[in-house]
Amino acid sequence: MRIAKTCTDDPDRGAWAAEHFDDWYAALAAGESHGRADPALWQPGERRAQLEHGTVDERIHLLLARGADGTPLGAGEVWLPVHDNLHLALVDVAVPARHRRRGVGTALLRAALDVAAAAGRTRVRSTTERPVDVAAGDWPGSAAAAAWGLRVAQVAARRQLLLPPAPGLLRELERTAAARATGYAVRTWSGPVAQADVDALAHLASRMSTDAPQGELSTTPEVWDADRVRAGEALRVAQGRRWWTALALAPDGAPVGFTVLVSSCHEPQRLLQHDTLVVREHRGRRLGLLLKVACLRAALRDAPAAERVTTWNAVANTPMIAVNEALGFRCDEVVEELEAPVERVRAAVGVEPA
Repeated sequence: MRIAKTCTDDPDRGAWAAEHFDDWYAALAAGESHGRADPALWQPGERRAQLEHGTVDERIHLLLARGADGTPLGAGEVWLPVHDNLHLALVDVAVPARHRRRGVGTALLRAALDVAAAAGRTRVRSTTERPVDVAAGDWPGSAAAAAWGLRVAQVAARRQLLLPPAPGLLRELERTAAARATGYAVRTWSGPVAQADVDALAHLASRMSTDAPQGELSTTPEVWDADRVRAGEALRVAQGRRWWTALALAPDGAPVGFTVLVSSCHEPQRLLQHDTLVVREHRGRRLGLLLKVACLRAALRDAPAAERVTTWNAVANTPMIAVNEALGFRCDEVVEELEAPVERVRAAVGVEPA
């Protein structure tokens, strides 16, 4: 078995993509989709654009395991944050069912840990996603993570909303929520944020890492500025994505919350719910519901092909879960966010300390 590797800042990544990308994506998608009715995967055009365009937020390494005859056996990736959380390596390993129990996942994880150790990262984080009616003990990804020394640090749930919403629902939810938010306002727009609001959006993005539930994850405050916001927008455009933002303003005009919905030209039937936040000081006024209603309305006007919205929340985030369930979202998957020291996982898979 050999591991073919590239990185988003590798000048030869185009040549790697020409030889390996299609096999890498097929192995990743097959491994992550097995046993799931509706996996919300980035589409191949989005992943290829991410590799070609690069990203200022992370340095991303792609790993493809091939057999002696060249057969693609499994795929992995390592995301290394570059602005903050410099102790973390975010690792994903996926092996199609027909190639499992042959050491492919372990080989990919060893390669990923080598990347993490070489970058000086001290903790590794990964996720598993499984249908809500399947116990962790019966899910191969959860069993593998436990054998590799990873421990659950936070549990999240995936929910989906079938579109369109029930007639009159958005109007009624908005009416009842507005009664609790006297003096507040919500603005929406499509695409890049106006220059006048970019600093405010950067500040709110940074608050996601301090004001949203983190469980036992070793997350440190994220560092956001206008340049990072603009770089993220440029990547979305390169990936063929559209997006809608709703911004909540306090009576004094201060920005106090936001939410973002994203659509892809590669998967127009799905809207992805990205960040939603109301800062701690302004909670309890139903602003989260007002934001989501306004943003969903804007997206539905522009994206008539959308059939569902997919969102994720930490199970501890009961206020946002209540908002989602009021809108009609229903839980269909459980997500485990797992972490461990890099050296503990290296020992579990039989690698000497770095």
